[in-house]
Amino acid sequence: MVKHNLKYYFNSPLGKMYLIALLILGVQFLIMVLIEIILKPAFGRKIGLAFWEFLDPVLLILIVTPFIYIAIVRPLEKQQITLRQQFNELNITAVTFESREGVTVTDANNKILRVNRAFTEITGYSNEEAIGKTPRILHSGRHDKQFYNNMWQILERDRFWSGEVWNRNKKGDIYPEWLTITAVLGDDGQVTNYVGIFSDISERKAGEQQLRKLTAHIQTAREEEKTRIAREIHDDLGGTLTALKMETYRLSGKLSANEQTKPLLEHVESMTQLIDNAVGVTRRVISDLHPTILDDLGLVVALEWQCGQFSKRTGIDCRLSGAEDAGENGEEGVLDKTVAINLFRIFQEALTNVAQHSGATGVKAEFQQNDEEIILTISDNGRGLPEGHVIPQTSYGLRGMRERVAQLNGQILFDQPPGGGLRVTVILPAAPGQDRDVRI
Repeated sequence: MVKHNLKYYFNSPLGKMYLIALLILGVQFLIMVLIEIILKPAFGRKIGLAFWEFLDPVLLILIVTPFIYIAIVRPLEKQQITLRQQFNELNITAVTFESREGVTVTDANNKILRVNRAFTEITGYSNEEAIGKTPRILHSGRHDKQFYNNMWQILERDRFWSGEVWNRNKKGDIYPEWLTITAVLGDDGQVTNYVGIFSDISERKAGEQQLRKLTAHIQTAREEEKTRIAREIHDDLGGTLTALKMETYRLSGKLSANEQTKPLLEHVESMTQLIDNAVGVTRRVISDLHPTILDDLGLVVALEWQCGQFSKRTGIDCRLSGAEDAGENGEEGVLDKTVAINLFRIFQEALTNVAQHSGATGVKAEFQQNDEEIILTISDNGRGLPEGHVIPQTSYGLRGMRERVAQLNGQILFDQPPGGGLRVTVILPAAPGQDRDVRI
């Protein structure tokens, strides 16, 4: 304790003054001993008195100055540099704290200690109204207890959490914000404070909603245009090809009745084969543009038909289950047209990905429908996704699937089923306009 007090005293300005004085006295004594006892007896007769008077202060300066620099000046220079750095950091902290983003500082018990001006502008609560409270004053009620439990579990584990939160301001209006919470640790490694930084993303969410509506409108317009083109091809080109085929049958009958024209039958048969090929291509184009089976017999039958076509084209076994329980036809409610076409397009895109990337030999699809939600699952037994792989946002096929699900207020999940491969699960609310959190 005594050593600690002495160290603290000599580190103080007064203590340093006494330390310099003691240093000067001690060095002066040593110089006097050196001159009077050693140097003067040896060289005194040859050197005048003025030299010894001059030597005394010179030696004092040469010896004491380095000690003063090392013991006093150098620590002061380091302290000045440290203070300048701390001042700059405080300036940066002050600028950051008064940024356009809301900032909340709480203690380890989540009691608010301070908020910035942006916090007041966003929430309506002043610094005085918020201090001593907890961030629960902002809870909107849109998140359940499990949401906050998960958030705190991640905070305790990683000392960091970031995500989208719906909060309520002082007026009672609910708004979305992007919140980042960082734990501040003390010297002992324990949490001393939490710093929350958030920004109001209402405009961004509104923009996303507008973009989603625009995307939905474009997709609907495209589907309607595809349907129109498919009908025109079916009515005009299909009718023309059917008429040509009937004419070739009539011509074949007339040519076969005359012995002289029988050699021309081969050409007629060739024409008939070309017409049949054209009819097949036309049907395939019509089905790709808009599957008429979807309008005539419903989604379940269309999914079964698509499974069969996929198996014929790729050799990959594809089976649909749950159709008998889904209840789209008969006593069940008929699916909304937009829901049906989007689910069918998602199913087509999933099968395309299986054929191109998975290396699978089999695909299992399941369709379920009840009063609350519609679930479509497509699983393959291919190579799946590598561990730690993140599906890129720039994947156009998957982006299209996400956008179709988002416009229906649903969610789409990608995971690995037991046994390997990739599983795509689409969950939609039974009512097309029903809100639902979109997770991708």
